[in-house]
Amino acid sequence: MRLLAAVLSESARFNYIFSFWGLIDLLSAIPIIFFARSANKNGQFLKLLQFLRIVRIISLMNKLGIVGSTVLQQILLLVTSTFTAVFLIAGILQYVEYHGATASRRAECPAEGCINFWDAIFFVIVTISTVGYGDITPKTSLGQVVAICTIIAALTIIPIQIGKITYLASRRPYGGSFNERKITNSRYIIIGGSISFQAAQECLAEFFNPTHCQDLETYPLRVTILAPFSPSFELKQLLSLYNGLVEFIEGSPIRQSDLNRVSARRASVFFLLADKDVEDRSLEDAAQMVKALAVHRYCNDIGNTTHSTRIIVEVLEPETEASAVWDFTENRGIEVICPIKFHFKMIARSCVVKGLYTFITNLFTSEIKMKSLPENSFVSEYFHSFDNEVYPLIFPKACWGMLFEEVVEFVFEKYNVVLFALDVEVMDQEIQQRVRKVFLYPKGHVIDGDDIGLVICGDLGSAYAISKYGDHEMENNRWVRKKKLGLSSKELQKYRTGAIADTHAEDSGDDTHISYDKNESIESRMRSEISTRGFSGRNSSKHGSSHHGSTEDGSTRHGSTPRESSKHGSTEDALEAGYAGAGSDDEDGGAYPRGVTLERATELLLSWPPVGASFVQPHAAVLERRQDVILHNLSERTVPVVSLPAPHILVCCQSHWPDNIFYFVKELRRPEFANPPIVILHPNEPTATQWGKVGIFHDVFFLKGSPIYELDLMRGGVLQAEKVVILGFHDASVELSGEGMEELGKAKRAVPSAQRSDVDNIVISANVERLVGMEAGVMIIDMQHTFALYYLRPKFEIQKKHVVRTDYKRNPEALVHFGPPYMEGKAVSSLLLGFLLRSSFYNRNTVSIVEQLIEGGGHTLRKGAMSYKRPGRMLQQMEAPKEFWNKSYGDLFVGLLRDKGVLALGLYRAQGTLGAPTAYVFTNPMKDTIVHDADLVYVIS
Repeated sequence: MRLLAAVLSESARFNYIFSFWGLIDLLSAIPIIFFARSANKNGQFLKLLQFLRIVRIISLMNKLGIVGSTVLQQILLLVTSTFTAVFLIAGILQYVEYHGATASRRAECPAEGCINFWDAIFFVIVTISTVGYGDITPKTSLGQVVAICTIIAALTIIPIQIGKITYLASRRPYGGSFNERKITNSRYIIIGGSISFQAAQECLAEFFNPTHCQDLETYPLRVTILAPFSPSFELKQLLSLYNGLVEFIEGSPIRQSDLNRVSARRASVFFLLADKDVEDRSLEDAAQMVKALAVHRYCNDIGNTTHSTRIIVEVLEPETEASAVWDFTENRGIEVICPIKFHFKMIARSCVVKGLYTFITNLFTSEIKMKSLPENSFVSEYFHSFDNEVYPLIFPKACWGMLFEEVVEFVFEKYNVVLFALDVEVMDQEIQQRVRKVFLYPKGHVIDGDDIGLVICGDLGSAYAISKYGDHEMENNRWVRKKKLGLSSKELQKYRTGAIADTHAEDSGDDTHISYDKNESIESRMRSEISTRGFSGRNSSKHGSSHHGSTEDGSTRHGSTPRESSKHGSTEDALEAGYAGAGSDDEDGGAYPRGVTLERATELLLSWPPVGASFVQPHAAVLERRQDVILHNLSERTVPVVSLPAPHILVCCQSHWPDNIFYFVKELRRPEFANPPIVILHPNEPTATQWGKVGIFHDVFFLKGSPIYELDLMRGGVLQAEKVVILGFHDASVELSGEGMEELGKAKRAVPSAQRSDVDNIVISANVERLVGMEAGVMIIDMQHTFALYYLRPKFEIQKKHVVRTDYKRNPEALVHFGPPYMEGKAVSSLLLGFLLRSSFYNRNTVSIVEQLIEGGGHTLRKGAMSYKRPGRMLQQMEAPKEFWNKSYGDLFVGLLRDKGVLALGLYRAQGTLGAPTAYVFTNPMKDTIVHDADLVYVIS
């Protein structure tokens, strides 16, 4: 029965039967089977097989965590094995002394044998210790052989064992090694780098979240934390929650000996986390770079062709992500992620798409289980939203040959699942190779057997159910009949192509490729400019811009419309003068028929503002050389009081000038969107290096003042602002533990730290709310630490008593997702973007999906190949059409898909909906959810 239960409990039964422990269980069950058949035929061999039952104790010790890689566990294992050897030799001696004796001597021996077990143990210990009293000696030849073997072992093996115990006792307590046998038929993750308690807590909570239980049952998971310190008391408590599945080993990823101890070559993924609280971020990135190369050298060297380890590296500066160091390592497993760049881009897009930051973050963050929730309340709707994640979908054969949008409607109507993207193998025309790429809403694409769908649903089981859908079920489905019989040929064609004129841009004949999203370095641009043929001031450059004030189609060199047609006011003359001075060269036009000289290319590329609409961050050499031009531009754009013809975006900074604000402004200057004026309110005048990164964009102004004071907020036009963005900065920590009497020699309990920037932003947000009102919903507040989100208004918390106890103990920080400021998208934090790394383990396409939701991706799917002629689809927002007010969300979803050609992903509920104290994000609502007139709809179009 025990053997049968063991086989049935294993997820991979076939592998278990032929595994080492499966054979041990089988052989140890044989004696019982034979004894049950015949009690008179109990041979001595079958009795020896019973000894294998003792071996199963080792497996039990592994599961209980007794056997592990820590020093204490290894010492315990060595001591236990030594005493086990003593008992085993004593048993063998007792056995051979009885069965090897003559019949006459055996008759004289008592029932327990010629030598009892205690005397045998005494003899073995005395022999091993080389004392040799001589009162007990073996009488048979076999017994004497056993004694000789024992003496040899005492002289060779026992000293080695004692030496190991002494060596381990002198080592650091977590200096052991990982046992590779634990990852047989399993996946293995190593977490290294600069590991904080919160980072470890969030990573483990994501990897072992119950939403992945089906995946974990089929493919078990083991995690090792590799860090150059001993774990704290809190970290030890955290590790104990995972029942031996997570181990801690002290070491560094730079040392190959430590990588060998953690079996890094066997790892599926090696995470290298960065220290987000470090003062010198460039220094931390340099350390991350060295660690990544060291791990890459060890795990994915040229000779290792059997296994490839993914190395996911977190960096703090966008410049590090674009470093040339990574150019030739991408195909060998290094993936570099810079969350801070996404952070500023998502804040910028949230100015246009309300709640975008919350929508995307929740989409890739696993839920926390609740015991009970009130029905028909905003809490239950938001929890349903938080419950939805992105899962892969294997299309059933019934879907092969169908249009993408047809499958979208089918899976939504039957399963309430949103199919929003495809992972497709396509021909990349730029590199002339077939690659796998993710495409958002590839309308008109015919599903193929090799395509992988990406769906939004509550659990992996829903995706499994769709994959198992049969052909006969598809034929009998009401949905198919409706499509084939309910629509005329004209309506069907409209449904297949969509109401949005996507083909207009394709057929226009305009093949110009705008390199908006291409992060091209100044050095590579220089090489391109030198080799450009027919370069002149009157012709367009390779970056899609002219050297004059506007291009042939009338747009400015920043990609926006001319100032006469701008809805947000005019572009400054200073900017135009800067372009004319730096970029025009009428006298040299056509003088370089075979390309320009190095001196000319250098002069053009070191100009400020930059020539061309490439939207690349100015190089440090440019900012240093053009300080006078930049400061002159700053003086012309400095305003005493904001008075603009159109609503603007007010950016408030109190402590330091945000280093990466370039990515925020860049996202708000996309040529396909409205470009509202931007006013930066800061207590100190920026330097040329700081202003040079944002002054290249039009309609960006500076106002000197402190957002702490209401008067300066009024000067900044807070009452007329379209959005008020309060940016934070990593600066000095605020001591929250307090001072008092404490016992000397006792370690202080870890207390969460705060940033001065967070305290300032709480005050600034209160001032803005006093002036414009809490209901205005115009603020986006950037916090450095997530726990600071609790101090923003309105205040509402999910009590921990409503959360499943195990989930709360594993990740109590997850409750920050249920605070109204975060639910609304009002409060954000770069720490929440840790999902970019964590979610990449289960979904390799996480970064690509997020990029396309924010920026559009820069490519689309057309006739089985990638097209760069028009930007890809992205996440946008629209008002709920009037014809769907007070109707079900299912009707809205199908109606938008058929009539508008857009794909709905969720709703943005207004304040007051179902008693909500604020607006909130509602991802993938149930089909019967009623749509209200104040709702906004998240769509991909």
